[in-house]
Amino acid sequence: MNTKELLNLTSRNTIWNLGNEMLYRLCQDYPDHKSAEVITAKVWLIGRSYAAAIERGRTMEENGDSFYETKVVPKIQVSHLDEHLNKVKQFSNISSESIPIILKTHKYLTDLFAKISGKDKRSLASKYLHFHCPALFFLYDSRAVKGARALYPRFSPELPTKKVDYEYAKFFLKLVQLRDEIHRNEGRLVSTREIDNILINIGS
Repeated sequence: MNTKELLNLTSRNTIWNLGNEMLYRLCQDYPDHKSAEVITAKVWLIGRSYAAAIERGRTMEENGDSFYETKVVPKIQVSHLDEHLNKVKQFSNISSESIPIILKTHKYLTDLFAKISGKDKRSLASKYLHFHCPALFFLYDSRAVKGARALYPRFSPELPTKKVDYEYAKFFLKLVQLRDEIHRNEGRLVSTREIDNILINIGS
């Protein structure tokens, strides 16, 4: 599939635009992680909307309201998540300068969610960060990985830092390459959301 054909896939799945816009607005209006209500709303709504709930995979006894009240909220409140977000928000786009900070931030949140849930929450971390910094984080899930693998079946990137989640970092750098190829060949810089549309259409 050439870059022109890939570019044609960016405008599909538009029925979800309004729902996504509400999540973007939520994170824009409530960017920090101090209030229990704000933390609960963001983790719950983003996780459930994207089939990546933080309680997913736990027993029924652990999935009630108390899990958010006793585990999710307290651990996020005392975390350094806002510091990481403030640092990454200094950048407006994905570049050689911003990539190490982006990947470190994703690694931090992936580890934090793992401590809270006892599960691998790589996908949730990517989606949570995407809605806080839409221009900087690609959404990671099984369909996106399948699409990226179809486009780049052999890809061994040189990581810009060791403080990364390797699976996400490899995926991320594939998509930077895809973005740059489309830009070079078609003269348009596609967004992270448009990249996601391409991957979903290829991976479905």
